[in-house]
Amino acid sequence: MKRVLLTLAMILCTMSMWAQQKIELTAQQANDRVNGYVGAGDYVSLSRELPALREAIVPHLLKLADALVAYHEGRHAESNQYIAELEQYRKELGDGVIVTMQNIAYYNALAMEDYASASQYLKLLMEAAPEQQATLAKFGQWMDAMPKRKGVRIKRSKRDRVIPVECRTVGEGAHIMLKAMAGRKRVDMIFDTGCCTANCITEEAAKRLGVKVLADSLPLGGVGGSTYAKVGVLPKLKLGDVVVKNLSFFIVESIVEEESVGKIEAVLGTHVIRAMGEIQIDLDNSCITLPAKQCEAPVHRNLTFDAGNYGIEFSCERDVLLAHFDTGRTKSDLSQRFYGEYRDVVESSAGHRVRSRRSGVGGSREIDVYRMPAISLNIADRLVVFSNIDVIISGQPTQWYGIMGVDFLQGAGRVTLDLQRMFLRIDK
Repeated sequence: MKRVLLTLAMILCTMSMWAQQKIELTAQQANDRVNGYVGAGDYVSLSRELPALREAIVPHLLKLADALVAYHEGRHAESNQYIAELEQYRKELGDGVIVTMQNIAYYNALAMEDYASASQYLKLLMEAAPEQQATLAKFGQWMDAMPKRKGVRIKRSKRDRVIPVECRTVGEGAHIMLKAMAGRKRVDMIFDTGCCTANCITEEAAKRLGVKVLADSLPLGGVGGSTYAKVGVLPKLKLGDVVVKNLSFFIVESIVEEESVGKIEAVLGTHVIRAMGEIQIDLDNSCITLPAKQCEAPVHRNLTFDAGNYGIEFSCERDVLLAHFDTGRTKSDLSQRFYGEYRDVVESSAGHRVRSRRSGVGGSREIDVYRMPAISLNIADRLVVFSNIDVIISGQPTQWYGIMGVDFLQGAGRVTLDLQRMFLRIDK
């Protein structure tokens, strides 16, 4: 489903004073600042500055900001509570803002596997956008089928649970591959933080493993374009020492066939990775571990959430930027947006222009890129060096400044990841 674009217009009022870091703002200036962050979708800055601005902000804008920050930080239930309370401010905010927030509430509900609530939000969206009714109705079939199923379950234990992994070379990069078992049937799966809402599997593998189909003809977008998928559920899958129950899958005709690794049949996505909670990814030792004792989460959440996708903060020239965290991509790249804002950095690197191919669900495509020999980026308070990184220079700019793929994890060493508590830490 095409996401509803955020176009938020605020009515700002009231007067008072606010001071931070020796800069005094009137209430109007404070409201203007928050409104600017909301309109630009800059939730990193909004999250950082909102605590100091709260007392100067008009109630409807404050409630909206709280809902958006909670959504961005992966506090889905809290975000939806704020969104429910926005109805009392419909006059101040306008119908368009309320519809946009209902769309966000839908994604919050999906992340929590609250399919009954997601179905209700879809019905509200259909009322507001009748031209999208046919597409939204397809997703409604999925939502209506899922409440009868239990959510994904992964049981932690008093000992570490280990999933063996293999970095399988693909072109200039690698896929992180997991060996999964459904009974005595095996399937290899890509570990993919860019596969959101459900896992992905080919029709052939779904039949072999016993995936039960619940809904059909669901529109699905991928790297190579759009396709259609069925939705199904698998009662149980074993990944090394880890048992996963009640997995949902998008079932597609094919995923991708890489010449070096052959046909790829399945993808393990954030539907399961989030349910795992804290995991340690150690590609040097070819394993992912669910630790028996989880660490204390850092105060600052450096992961973000947007429409089912997870972002990670990084910095360039002291600016805090967001990249899509997508381990389904073999190599990281920087986006058209990065090129537009940091063109001098890119073109002073002694790189060169090339054509590059991108593959995934929906097929593959070629794009124009500027290949930088190297760049160092600060991620999770560590300097990570990327070699031969592509900067996309054609096409429409995206919301992200880049994509962090498998080569990021390989360069970072051992990493702790938690999509529930929304942080990534580089351990060595």
